[in-house]
Amino acid sequence: MTRQPWSTVDDIRSALQRQWDKGELLRVAAQGAWEPVRVPLRAPSARELAAAFGPVQDWAGALHRAADGGRQPAFGLEVRPVGGRLVGANVVPSAAWFDEPEQVWRLLRVADQVATFQRVLRLGAEAHPALADWVVAHPLRALSHAAVWPKVVATVLWLRATVGTAAYLRQIDVPGVDTKFIEGHRGLLAELLDAVAPGVADETRSPGKDFARRYGFRDKPAMTRLRSLDGTSLFGGLTDVSVRVEELAATTVSARHILVVENEVTFLALPALPGVVAFFGSGFDVLRLGRLPWLLDRDVLYWGDLDTDGFVILDRLRSQLPAVRSVLMDLETLTMHSSQWTTDPKPSRLSLARLTPGEAAVYRTLRDNELGTSVRLEQERVNYAHVASALEQAL
Repeated sequence: MTRQPWSTVDDIRSALQRQWDKGELLRVAAQGAWEPVRVPLRAPSARELAAAFGPVQDWAGALHRAADGGRQPAFGLEVRPVGGRLVGANVVPSAAWFDEPEQVWRLLRVADQVATFQRVLRLGAEAHPALADWVVAHPLRALSHAAVWPKVVATVLWLRATVGTAAYLRQIDVPGVDTKFIEGHRGLLAELLDAVAPGVADETRSPGKDFARRYGFRDKPAMTRLRSLDGTSLFGGLTDVSVRVEELAATTVSARHILVVENEVTFLALPALPGVVAFFGSGFDVLRLGRLPWLLDRDVLYWGDLDTDGFVILDRLRSQLPAVRSVLMDLETLTMHSSQWTTDPKPSRLSLARLTPGEAAVYRTLRDNELGTSVRLEQERVNYAHVASALEQAL
């Protein structure tokens, strides 16, 4: 039998579910300003009433029985007149009304979730007014974090009290909370900390990777690795060292030429070159070299992967070291190693303003797939004899 196209209790529930999924119902309830909710119904027309009088009566009776709900009415029904010469005047349900929030919670079967949400809201309000405001503004997100909410609130309060003190996050003394907890919830914690302590964040840093430094906590020191390519001592007889960037910025090295490479094995396998110190760049971490002021007086060469990211890194490095030169990032090197090409998993489409005309041409070739789809040549795949020759010429 074909189902009649008139609203059922399931349709009413679906309409309310859509409001619940947007957080609207919880938000209104949390603000203590509940207003009756009206759900319009698809009701039979006069023609349908005349053609199917019995089914219409059955439909209306089913809605009235559902609305009655015994001692606790499930919802109220609004009716409107409908009829005609054949069947006379009749009234049919036209809308469902929910005068109390509990009626909605029962129909959606979310009473337990509402009770949990109320506990989350209460705990937030007791801790700080801004936390309660955040819960009201983001009710479903708050509900999704209910299991860890007490720890989240306690962590936010500790962060607020400790922000800017140069403490390590490892020093947190909230029961059950460690740095892994902070790492796993850093986006949420950043939002809440911004709410309870506006203005404390360093807006130049993201709340993700730079969470600690964004809020004035101490983080792992930035390190860089350098190696003398002619055996000359760097520090205390050492030729291959990893040092804090801040300490390296306060000293200097005597080498005239600086070669920056991205791959660690390549860094270790570089040929002997007089007067050259190599830096291990490690992707976008190479930008920490901009903190070394004495590099402005050196001849700095950058050798990155021949892919779009390699040129993005080069472009950004030039924002700090304008005179940096590229090496082994030319079209000849790219085309002569076609058998070594791999696929760039996420090619860049950025516009780069700091490339030379030759570099820009190679970047466009890669970006626009002129030699194939998402071509890349990683530096460790470049022929070693070609590397040695190109470096000797560049230096």
